[in-house]
Amino acid sequence: MRQRSRVRDGTATAEDLLPREIRRRREERGLSRDDLAKITGYSRQYISQLEQPSRGIPTRPVLAAVDAALAADGALVALRLAAIEARSERMQHAPNPEVESRRRIRDLLDHQTSDRKLDVLDQQVAELIRSADQLTPADITVRVQEQQRSADILLRTRMLPHQQFRLFMIAGHLADLQAIALLDNYEFEKASTCCLEAAVFTELSGHEGLRTWTLAVNKLIDTAVHCADTAPAFPAPDECAGEATTPRLRIATGTGTGGGGGGAGGGGVRAIDPSASKPDSEDPLIAPGGSSTPPILVAMVRRRVARFAPATTPRTRPPADLSHRFRPPV
Repeated sequence: MRQRSRVRDGTATAEDLLPREIRRRREERGLSRDDLAKITGYSRQYISQLEQPSRGIPTRPVLAAVDAALAADGALVALRLAAIEARSERMQHAPNPEVESRRRIRDLLDHQTSDRKLDVLDQQVAELIRSADQLTPADITVRVQEQQRSADILLRTRMLPHQQFRLFMIAGHLADLQAIALLDNYEFEKASTCCLEAAVFTELSGHEGLRTWTLAVNKLIDTAVHCADTAPAFPAPDECAGEATTPRLRIATGTGTGGGGGGAGGGGVRAIDPSASKPDSEDPLIAPGGSSTPPILVAMVRRRVARFAPATTPRTRPPADLSHRFRPPV
């Protein structure tokens, strides 16, 4: 259905006024549509269409007959000419399909710059994850904050949906990595806040792999807080450098794809085993650095289980709905 045209200030044009004027003059003379149809020789349905803005501009013979029947003295015919001129002007200002297509192509190509920036940031985060065990918590914090500044700039940049998803994934992994570094320093409240940030990015991305790791980190923080309440004398970080063999933290396994499809029913429960952990998908966006990263992330959690999750800690399956059930422990 053709939409009525209006000038930029919102006032009606001649194209809008013509059907209104026909109706006004008909009612002013006390004629029904049936009466006008009999006088002009046209059907009632056609007369009704003349008073509808969406039906277009009537031909000159039709409007001349209506003008004579309503004794408009040529006013309706003149208004029809003004409506035709208004429509011609509107069509001249209509967007050119070719020009608009070129503009959209140019905009899409401009987004390649964001892709390149995301590639660089992805490589930097992946390298930080691979070298995290050789860095001190303070060094990790400094490097994470540097990369978070780059991510913040991109968050304020107009991007395509797949680029936003990728950025949310990177930002979520950075927040989780920061939480682990703060956990190693026994700064539980700060670690909890960073884990909450990761949960927000998890919800924005809807990625099950990021969700699984965020919940595992949150569980470690929660366990460490409860252990601190009962036995506050934690060992120094260098006394717990060895890899833990038992117990293993049990978490829900995700689908590894980006749509949150794993949800409550996807995967089941298994023990973390970095030597056996393999990504469930070849999706390169499963984590910064691609499919080689998830086993490293799993190993990070496992190596901290012995320090923060003693054997008496109950192993529970993470909740299915992160947005409603995620509760920071501090």
